Amino acid sequence: MSHTLAHGHADPRFQETVAAFEAGFRAGRDVGAAVAVVVDGKVVVDVWGGHIDRKNTQPWQQNTLCCMFSISKAVSSICLLQAVSQGHLSLNTHIVDVWPEFAPHNKANATVTDLLSHRIGLVGFRQPVPKDVYYHWDDVCQRLADEVPWWTPGEKHGYHARTLGFLTGEVLKRTTGKTVGQWLTQNIATPAGFDLHIGLNNSDLGRCADMLPARVQLGAQKTWPEPMQRMLNNMNNLQTPTGAAFQNPSLPPRYMNSPEFRLAQIPALNGHGTATSVARLMAAVPELLSSDVYHSAIQTHSYGPDEVLKSTTRFGLGLMLHDSESPIGIRPGSYGHAGAGGSMAFYDPDAKLGFAFLMNQMQEGVVTGGTSAMHIARTAYECLEK
Repeated sequence: MSHTLAHGHADPRFQETVAAFEAGFRAGRDVGAAVAVVVDGKVVVDVWGGHIDRKNTQPWQQNTLCCMFSISKAVSSICLLQAVSQGHLSLNTHIVDVWPEFAPHNKANATVTDLLSHRIGLVGFRQPVPKDVYYHWDDVCQRLADEVPWWTPGEKHGYHARTLGFLTGEVLKRTTGKTVGQWLTQNIATPAGFDLHIGLNNSDLGRCADMLPARVQLGAQKTWPEPMQRMLNNMNNLQTPTGAAFQNPSLPPRYMNSPEFRLAQIPALNGHGTATSVARLMAAVPELLSSDVYHSAIQTHSYGPDEVLKSTTRFGLGLMLHDSESPIGIRPGSYGHAGAGGSMAFYDPDAKLGFAFLMNQMQEGVVTGGTSAMHIARTAYECLEK
């Protein structure tokens, strides 16, 4: 690897941001990654580096696609919010009005707002489900419609780690006739020139980065922050919302690198894209949505104890909102989403700053942006304010 670890371009003003990006490689933290910063609609940082494989044989390219995991929730939610903006449904629409099978077990009053703010109570299944269930859309949606919620919809909130995308996607399909992947491609990505996908084509598989599971230090006694420890204590108990959300089903190692996963539409988990396209999407949200829907989306709808993550979280509509205990971005007012292992995307409307960091070497114990993402984002503000 050459002395210069980053490829691409950055405005001279943002050289410290590039240096912060390179620091992740020099520290051995990152294997392959990309970062993009958009200021006032202009891409001021678009750099990438490292490799798409653990053996460091295949360089990360400008058009490398990276799985963004839960950033996909923001992307798929923006699709549904755009459909609301276009009048296909409203935020107050009862889900049963478009999906009648959803009614059992006192779910008839649940609204689109309840769904997008993680208040619907369908974080996971109470009974064991097949390991390949996420590859069968209609089966998942039927199971969710039949499921007993973990709390009365609207009364509490908890992170719908895997199920949110199926729920939003089914509502979108029943009101517009399009899957999330189709809506994203036809209504957002293609018109804007974003390299963003939920459900890849075969022709795209060759440019995907392999996601590398977190390195586990054997024999080391870890001390987790108290909220993380509370979540881990519940993780393997399938009779808790946390266990049901993350472990039913338990996915095999490296599932995210299989063609089956990449080709499927699992809108809470398997969005793929480039950092530049994700940052541009975050910056474009005010233009993609009607004014009233946009302002509702970035307002707090859920705040406080999260029944799944066992920490304090703050959600708008399908968007994580900045909070001191679970920061998305650096400053209050920012919205976006984090992805498993350390990726992060956000937009700060006050600074008109969009940001995305995608990487393939995952970190342990990360709920919001990882070490690299947060460090790089901080320097972007420092550079902006020079």
